[in-house]
Amino acid sequence: MKTFELKTLGCKVNQYESQALRERLLGLGFKESPNQGADICIVNTCSVTQRAETDSLEAVRAFNRNNPQAKIFVTGCSAQNSPEIISRINGVQAVLGNNKKESLAGILDGKEAPDISLNKPEVSSFHKHTRAFLKIQDGCNYGCSYCIIPRLRGASRSRQLDQIVKEAKQLADNGYKEIVLCGICLGAYGRDLGDKEGLVRVIEELEKIEGLARLRLSSIEASDVRPALIQKMGDSSKLCRHLHIPFQSGDDAVLKLMRRKTLTEGYRRLIRSLRRESPNIGITTDIMIGFPGEKEDNFRNTIDFLKEAKPSRMHIFPFSGRKDTPAYDFKDTVKSQTIKERAGIMKSLAKELAQDFYRQNLDKELEVLVEANAGYSSNYIKVYIAGVDIPPNSLIKIKTQKLYKDGLICSTLK
Repeated sequence: MKTFELKTLGCKVNQYESQALRERLLGLGFKESPNQGADICIVNTCSVTQRAETDSLEAVRAFNRNNPQAKIFVTGCSAQNSPEIISRINGVQAVLGNNKKESLAGILDGKEAPDISLNKPEVSSFHKHTRAFLKIQDGCNYGCSYCIIPRLRGASRSRQLDQIVKEAKQLADNGYKEIVLCGICLGAYGRDLGDKEGLVRVIEELEKIEGLARLRLSSIEASDVRPALIQKMGDSSKLCRHLHIPFQSGDDAVLKLMRRKTLTEGYRRLIRSLRRESPNIGITTDIMIGFPGEKEDNFRNTIDFLKEAKPSRMHIFPFSGRKDTPAYDFKDTVKSQTIKERAGIMKSLAKELAQDFYRQNLDKELEVLVEANAGYSSNYIKVYIAGVDIPPNSLIKIKTQKLYKDGLICSTLK
């Protein structure tokens, strides 16, 4: 029996695609054998930043160091972006970009597998996860000046609704209480099918599934959060009160250089609308530090904007120039020491704003999906459960008591 080990880097879409590959290989008679000298090692790579690509290449090399007899197969965004570099690494048998990822299982089984389309249900469980990810969309038509992903993932395309529903029912039947809908540009779902409100329609259909208690959306662009979705956030009994909206900056001049579709006033209007419909919504975001042309006053404008917007959590990362993107050739670069200093300031603000949000949720009853000794509320607060043994995947009601680590600790269980 052939054995395999699978390493995944990057986004929820990549994690979903790895799970689909895992299930396909198991169905073909392979055995998963992590850290035990597998015959075949697979790396599903990421290339969103230079650091992500470097980490991906290191994962390939680590497989070769730790298991030099293994045959290594590399796929994902770094494989799409840098196939020549990866193919020169010892042990690598084949490099398959995103456009060939779906044929990998067949190749490993000794034959070319028929293409598995975006619309075929592929996942029935989710390895080592309490929440299941469900990919409903791929690709991106936006042209942010710093982003390499549209070139690596292609144009936006959507799965057929009936196939999404079928797969979600399968996950619910297998005990998953929360499904996270994901895509490269999630909010674009349905446009290629002629449906501008396609994402809302997906939510409405999945809400009908018995046993599925929660739906959560992964990252979504501000321009894609339309009035129908805002209303659904307020009305739905299953849709989590949480959106991850990548602002990237809080300065209009920088946002224009980034070629972002939404400027700060658009963000403000959206935040007001969301909080009007869902007062306790968790709004998380991404902030890029040191984009070329970001002066001190631009950075301060971002600080002021974030103090006003009050996101509950921030992912802070430095600008990473990606070859073949417009921003790669921008000349007005920011010194690395300045980026480091600004990142420190931003991290302090992020901690302050997160704790403000946690305080707003003190002495409140929240519903939590348990994962080990903690879990997440609908509005994406990590809640620690002390002194009580609750099985993972339990959906329980708790009452919050005090700030604890990177979230809250609960005092009572019901």
